[in-house]
Amino acid sequence: MNIKVNLDPKNSIGLIVKSTEKAIGYVLDQEIKEKCGITGGQWKIVIALAIQDGMSQKELADMIFVETPTLVSLLDKMEKTGLIKRQSDSKDRRTNKILLTSKAKKQSPEIVECILDIRNVITKNISKNEIKTTKNTLKIMTQNAESFMKQKKVND
Repeated sequence: MNIKVNLDPKNSIGLIVKSTEKAIGYVLDQEIKEKCGITGGQWKIVIALAIQDGMSQKELADMIFVETPTLVSLLDKMEKTGLIKRQSDSKDRRTNKILLTSKAKKQSPEIVECILDIRNVITKNISKNEIKTTKNTLKIMTQNAESFMKQKKVND
């Protein structure tokens, strides 16, 4: 087996997806930090809560793809700067609901504007049909990977 041919780093779908994710994440983080004064981890929390305010820490961590301990330190900083507040869940006192403050709610539209601006930059010269095909392909790949892992768990 010729490893160089079979695992060409320049043509590996996994490496292309990862490098794209890193490049887009970096550009977004820098743009939002410059224009909104908020860090990468924090803007993702603000936007997630703008979509669904009052999530538990676990729900929020899952939504933004971070581990709960990482999220806790981000939330501590955001609470100190007045971007979020924690509220005990009336149904389960062991759980805190995370809520945006009015300060963070005012920043949300500006963050969304940055996201949309960067989306336009990175999709320049790409047709809507190409974008649709790419999204569909990536969704299928995600489903295939998830199905594979579920099947492995069943067989273990």
